[in-house]
Amino acid sequence: MAEQWWCGGRGVVDDKKSAGKSAVILHFPARMSTPLDSQPSPISTFRKRRLGVFAALLLAATPAFALVGSNSGTSIFNGLYINAAIGADLYYYEGYFGADAIVANIEAGYVWNGHETLTQVSTFLSDPAITGTSLGQFDWHATMVGQAINGNGLYTFQDGIAPQATLWSSAIATQWNGGPTDQYVGSFEITDASFLYGYTKPLLTGVNGHTANVINSSWGFSEPTGANFETVTIDAILRASGAVGVFAAGNEGPTIGTVGSPAAGFNGISVAALTGDTGLNPFSLVASFSSRGPNDFYNPVTNITLSHVRAAVDIAAPGDNLSLAFYGGLTGGHIHGSDPTVGAFQGQYYIPDMGGTSFAAPIVAGAAALMVDAGKSFGGGEINDPRVIKAILMTAATKTPGWDNGQHLDSGVIRTTQALDYVVGAGALNLVDAYRIQIGDPLPAGIRILGLNTTAGLPGLGGGNVLRRGWDYGQVSFGSPVDYIITESILAGDTFTATLSWFADRTFDQLTQTSVDASLDDLSLQIWRTDESNLSTLIAESVAQYTSVEHLNITAPANGNYSIRVVWSGEVYDSIADANTQPYGISWNVTSVPEPASASLILIGLLTMTRRRRK
Repeated sequence: MAEQWWCGGRGVVDDKKSAGKSAVILHFPARMSTPLDSQPSPISTFRKRRLGVFAALLLAATPAFALVGSNSGTSIFNGLYINAAIGADLYYYEGYFGADAIVANIEAGYVWNGHETLTQVSTFLSDPAITGTSLGQFDWHATMVGQAINGNGLYTFQDGIAPQATLWSSAIATQWNGGPTDQYVGSFEITDASFLYGYTKPLLTGVNGHTANVINSSWGFSEPTGANFETVTIDAILRASGAVGVFAAGNEGPTIGTVGSPAAGFNGISVAALTGDTGLNPFSLVASFSSRGPNDFYNPVTNITLSHVRAAVDIAAPGDNLSLAFYGGLTGGHIHGSDPTVGAFQGQYYIPDMGGTSFAAPIVAGAAALMVDAGKSFGGGEINDPRVIKAILMTAATKTPGWDNGQHLDSGVIRTTQALDYVVGAGALNLVDAYRIQIGDPLPAGIRILGLNTTAGLPGLGGGNVLRRGWDYGQVSFGSPVDYIITESILAGDTFTATLSWFADRTFDQLTQTSVDASLDDLSLQIWRTDESNLSTLIAESVAQYTSVEHLNITAPANGNYSIRVVWSGEVYDSIADANTQPYGISWNVTSVPEPASASLILIGLLTMTRRRRK
């Protein structure tokens, strides 16, 4: 079976399977005109030094935590501060840096903890039973991904999205492949044992009594249905563990139907890459290389594959023109050549202009770690359920230019059978709105109140009276829809966004190391006009059939009261005759265009937040 794997940039791969072993061949064309070994000038070193008073004041006036883009040849750190661009500064302002979250980066090789931004990484996981292979090698690609999640250092360009999270590095490659002239490759082989250990250890078995809260996987292959063994197994492990799974969508765009597995699965978050860190709306355009739907759908009960029927991207994040930590050692995917970083400053190198969904995904994983950290400060539980976190991230996402999820007027009802935009999913990552939906309106730093102008979950199994924004963990059954009645009046012209997320029922038996693709329920998301607490007029519905997400983004047609309804509509497939009941996560947000004075106050508040530095 021909498959494609990616690792940062675009790649072309052949996959040869035999006796439980995959030989994966990927040629990684770095997004530069010449090889790294002949590029001394763009790879810069930065010696740590004491900051003068003026320099300290200057840094205090800029965002304190950032990945940085590179948009010209004058400096590799002259671009946009990514952390601020996605709104992470609001979580930092409230004291959430990911400190109470564990993130596992699971890919071919290890994150190199010899880099100045990654010395905090001390947990490395790979199958100890596999010897005499390349399993567990430091790798250039994993190192860049690791910094995007958890980089930590003295300067503003060093910090990843969740700089205080605990980062574990889990490796699955047993052999690196490449030709005699290849230098940096993302090509590798895996075995069933190396793959299974790489996921079960951080998510099910755990380390010292703890399991990962979030995983990032920036690797994949060109299987668009998500019905293969690896993806079904990862989906099943995520469902059993309760962790948030984040996956790179792939770099095979602009061809449609190219979101690869495991991103093509149902129980994680599939991430597209945004480009363009210059202009008035930075990172508002999807990168041309970013994979996109509509993907194929395979029914394991009927063995029928339907072509191009499913939106497979969930969200988009910055994934181009990035300057990232660099490892140049001759291990992992650096199979030939020399180490351009040899010398006194080996652990202080960065590489500019990196692009790929491989780097957009860890930005979302870091964002999820901030949400987990915040949720744990209020007790965890349902607020950290991966379906809830996914729903909040998607509801909060900013719609990019040309965003289109197929909504159309059908007999007076706004209806979509697509749910998401095929290219960017729900839109661009926006942690400012995510915080307001998850926690509520921000207060002065150090004062934490859950549910200030948001409905932060409800008692029982869902439904009830709610505010204009909020989230819930609920359960819906056949014949018993769940209603959320918004008690505040909504004005004509307000923007009403809602997301529903649930799991495909996939199971994994750790003893026999087998997976079952058991069933996929079909849920629907509706918005109704409410008359005296009764649902009177259906306004909109998302009824995508081959997915585990529904999403609506509409303009309220009239003043009045509105409600959200979750409906169990049936089963797409069911191989085990399970109950007609499905747990879900839901979030919603009703926004109005702010008055000019209000907009100014919001802007001033955000500028103030960016000036707060970690002690």
